[in-house]
Parts: sequence; C-alpha cells; structure tokens
Amino acid sequence: MHNININIDNPTDIYNKYNNNYLNDDLDNYLLTNTKYIKRKEKITLNIKGNINKEDQIKIKKTINKHYMNKYNSLKIIDKYDDIYRFILLIIGISFIIISEKLISFISELFLIAGWVVIWEMIYDILFNQLKRNKDKNHYQKLASAKIKYQDEEDNQ
Repeated sequence: MHNININIDNPTDIYNKYNNNYLNDDLDNYLLTNTKYIKRKEKITLNIKGNINKEDQIKIKKTINKHYMNKYNSLKIIDKYDDIYRFILLIIGISFIIISEKLISFISELFLIAGWVVIWEMIYDILFNQLKRNKDKNHYQKLASAKIKYQDEEDNQ
C-alpha cells in the first residue's frame, strides 16, 4: 500500500481555478510524481488532512476519480485511433514493397526503402509509444481507484 499525504486548508484548493470538475494542476502533478514509480500491483491510499465536511469529502472523492478516469479514457481513445493509423501504415508499407518488385532500376530501390521505413514507423509506434501510453493508463487507473481517507486537523493535534 502506497500512502500519499495531502494537507488541505480549504476544500476548494484542490479544484482547478477555471473548472471545479478538474483537479488543481499542482495537486495533479504532486499525485502523479509521488505515484510514478510504485509497483504495478501496489494500491494507492490518499490521506487527506484538513477540516472537510462530509459533503465536500464526497465531492473531492468524485472529482479525483473522475479526473483520472477522464485521463485514462482519453488515452484509450488515442489507442483506438493509433490502431487505425498503424494499420494504414502497414498497408502503405506493404504496397510500396510490392510496387518496388514491379519496377526496375533506381525507382524500385526508392519504393523498397520507403516501404520498410513506413513499416518501421509502425513498429516503432508499437514498441515505444504504445508501451508508454499503457504505463500511463495503468497509472491513471490506479489513481482513479485510490482509496481516500480523511483526517480532521483536530485529530492530529
């Protein structure tokens, strides 16, 4: 269990100043930084300290969950479009290689090289971009499902 302590003076401090449906950028960066290198299956607990009433506690929990689920869902959408992009690259690469077999001389070599470059671009995207995005999705999903505990300031004194 990975514990993160959050001290809140005012419940509105956790919200983005332009939209109360999103977390404050500083809090978001704090949470992402402090959970970046935890083990894959390790659970996260957010210990929020401050004088927060029950209504605000519920709203804060929903906001944190929704904030990270939105980030997770946006990466899932990117994955969907990336799959289409990779398929198109594969078709273009194979087409160039087939065309290179039909041509002769210098142009044949250009099409062969272009075909392999396009196929390599697809492989690079799978090996590097997709792996990073999967790591980020896992990170956001853990934060969205983090256990949240509240402690009053009076309890700590």
